Amino acid sequence: METGIVFTAGILCGMMSGILPGVGSLVVMTLAFPFLMTLDPVNILIFYVTLISIDQFFNGITAIVFGMPGSSGAIPSSIEGHAIFRRGDGGNAIMYSAIGSYFASIFGVTLMVCLLPVLWTVYGIWTTTIQAGLFTFAVTMIMLVARNKLIFNVMLFALGSVLARIGWDESTTSSFLTFDMDILYTGIPILPVMSMLFVLPMLLATTRGNFNFPGVSIKGYLESARNMGKYAITLIRSSFLGAVGGFVPGLTYGFSSVLSYTIERWSRKRKGKYSLGDTNCLIASESSNNAGAFTQLIPLLFLGIPITTSEAMIYHILEARGLPVSIEWFSQTFTTVTIFFLASATIGLFLSAKYVNVLKILNGIKISYVYVAIMTFLLISIYTTGQLQYAGMQHIIIALMLAPIGLMLTRFDTTPLVIGYILHHPLFDSWERMVELYW
Repeated sequence: METGIVFTAGILCGMMSGILPGVGSLVVMTLAFPFLMTLDPVNILIFYVTLISIDQFFNGITAIVFGMPGSSGAIPSSIEGHAIFRRGDGGNAIMYSAIGSYFASIFGVTLMVCLLPVLWTVYGIWTTTIQAGLFTFAVTMIMLVARNKLIFNVMLFALGSVLARIGWDESTTSSFLTFDMDILYTGIPILPVMSMLFVLPMLLATTRGNFNFPGVSIKGYLESARNMGKYAITLIRSSFLGAVGGFVPGLTYGFSSVLSYTIERWSRKRKGKYSLGDTNCLIASESSNNAGAFTQLIPLLFLGIPITTSEAMIYHILEARGLPVSIEWFSQTFTTVTIFFLASATIGLFLSAKYVNVLKILNGIKISYVYVAIMTFLLISIYTTGQLQYAGMQHIIIALMLAPIGLMLTRFDTTPLVIGYILHHPLFDSWERMVELYW
């Protein structure tokens, strides 16, 4: 009975996490904290894997239809998917991404099952050098494929890095660009950055026309599944990158999603086949996300190491209640976790189709009105997520301070800026470790 309730709660929370930008699994886990503290330890893991599996499907829909990335990994889906949606082909974008995501979920599970006998060997060959090289490669690719001139991409990335550094640095016990303003000492939160410097410029670039979405159908899903063969190379490569990014501490599948997308976009541009709104690039991003959603559990289950904030919360709950937190116990839950992840992925595939057809009620409304509603909703999300730290108005003020920059960047691709903000700390931390190791 408890497991059934937990599974259902995980589905509902995953839908909420995916539909509402800025919420994310961590916020949902925080809200569910009192509920989780009462559960059987295995059911805590079931709730989490169900949540993250369902979240991936609904997050992709929000990015494609509304251009709002619920997480850093959905940024490419917002770029390509929303462009496809704006040209009237949103149904196919959603169906292809959903089918690709479902395949990637199965791929991630299968790959990890195959790697279990040699898991320690795989972790053993992972070094700081490889990690630093991957981060550097990803940043370089982003600079090359973004739609601006290279020098401007470098400047945007530098601006994002500067924004990431603002605040109080405990390691150096000093502040950076806070100007003695209390609201800046805790740093620039990610949701205001993504809302004002990514979503706002992208939406303002295309405000003409009406909202037009034909919806999806079972027939369309089946046809998309039959046609996935022509995207096989993209699907397998991106699923592999997402899976690797998920189970390697220090990377995360969000990074792999961006890497998969930039590699695919570079490949398409090199062949002269790329244009904004590319289905291959959308599939690359979404499949990478879903493959990594499962494999991110592997360090927790087989090393006893939580690599995401949400997993750290699970670890804390188990410890606080005096429950088992040994590697042996986590490993014993692998089969159960796998079954519930695959079950929730299957349910997510069908539930997301039902949800997306509800959006047809917006058909005929001016797209500018929809975009105003989106930005209003984002401001509400910024306030509510900030209020979890009793800093709702501070987050709103930060967002309004960033808005003029976003307005100036309307004609540009701001992906390098947002990626610079997201990757600043892991990129420079890996290079600092390299310097300590070799010099």
